[in-house]
Amino acid sequence: MLQVIFVFLCGGGVFLLAGATRNHGWGVADELCRQGAIFCDNPSVIVTTGAVLVIVSAIHLMVRG
Repeated sequence: MLQVIFVFLCGGGVFLLAGATRNHGWGVADELCRQGAIFCDNPSVIVTTGAVLVIVSAIHLMVRG
């Protein structure tokens, strides 16, 4: 579960950075935002999903205890 959370949070960070540097001369960000425009426009969707997974994982660990 921790690997999935890590992927969501890192992916959100990558799209957040790409969205912020889009059209500023960084070709990687331009290409990433061209292919995944919805994630560059709304990276909070990915980060929110990661945060929900963190909460679910914490609850699971407390219940399993």
